[in-house]
Amino acid sequence: MTTKRILVTGAATLVAAGLVVGCSSSGSKSGGGTSGGSSASGKKIVYIPGLTGNPFYNTVACGASTEAKKLGVQFSYQGASTFDVAEQTKIVNAVAATKPGAIMISITDPTAMIAPLTAAKRQGIKIIAIDGDLNDKSVMTTNIEADGYKGGELAGDALAKAVGEKGDVLAIDNATGSVVSKARTDGFQAAIKKYPNMHFVGIQYSANDVSKAASIVSTEAAKDSNLVGIFGVETNNTQGALTGVREANKKGTIKVVGFDTSDPIVAALKDGSLTGTVVQYPRGEGMLGVQSAVDAMEGKSVPRNQAADSVFVTPDTVNSAKAQQYIYDVNCKG
Repeated sequence: MTTKRILVTGAATLVAAGLVVGCSSSGSKSGGGTSGGSSASGKKIVYIPGLTGNPFYNTVACGASTEAKKLGVQFSYQGASTFDVAEQTKIVNAVAATKPGAIMISITDPTAMIAPLTAAKRQGIKIIAIDGDLNDKSVMTTNIEADGYKGGELAGDALAKAVGEKGDVLAIDNATGSVVSKARTDGFQAAIKKYPNMHFVGIQYSANDVSKAASIVSTEAAKDSNLVGIFGVETNNTQGALTGVREANKKGTIKVVGFDTSDPIVAALKDGSLTGTVVQYPRGEGMLGVQSAVDAMEGKSVPRNQAADSVFVTPDTVNSAKAQQYIYDVNCKG
């Protein structure tokens, strides 16, 4: 039977844990530092994000670095500057050659990453998934992930209410093949189906490019006079959708909901141009990832699936204490 452990969130929890943040925000192909001293011998954890420079992944690294210092283990992170299977495979192979005790990874592809991670596991390395599992469930020790389907439903319901429950809506995703993104778009579509006067016109793909996402929105706005809403499935697509709406002179007419946060997304919430966004708890995922890695290295039982929390943040709630706990902290300010 699959078991789940819910991430504990809240400012009081962070303060009580006495956390001190010390990771760097890397935009290059590799980055990060180490934490811990001589007591960390034999307990080395490396985090491999989907790509560097992404607010979600950077905040995961911040939380992981914090927890590693608390537990006295070594921590570093390395990643490619693009969301690319071949590049991530190279990094997995290079990291595995250094024989860490555990690899935490946010995979780029649920099938293509099976082979390199299986090879790493055969060397005795524990594999901890952050925000997405492999199709072969035997490889990962655990998968720590928010419920993307539920998040997509939250976004769909919020968008429907914002547009008066009628009109055409479009989703913009990075690419096909992502289990995480599919869960989000499936949840979004399920929510939209509840409203008989709304029509989901499909998913278009931006290759994680803000400019491409903006172009998609401005083009569709010109073609479809009934277009009233956009769902940005990831950070760059949310930002691109906002730009496209502005370029099409449809601000206020076409509403945007998104997933995750960045400085531009928070600014858009504060000025009201973004209807709302689903915000995960990557700091908590990074902390739990390190805790799970240490437990696994020590031979302790670790739940196979662990659920992370998320909230839907709006212009009315963006400055609330709860929202501030979740909004991504790329500079590790804590």
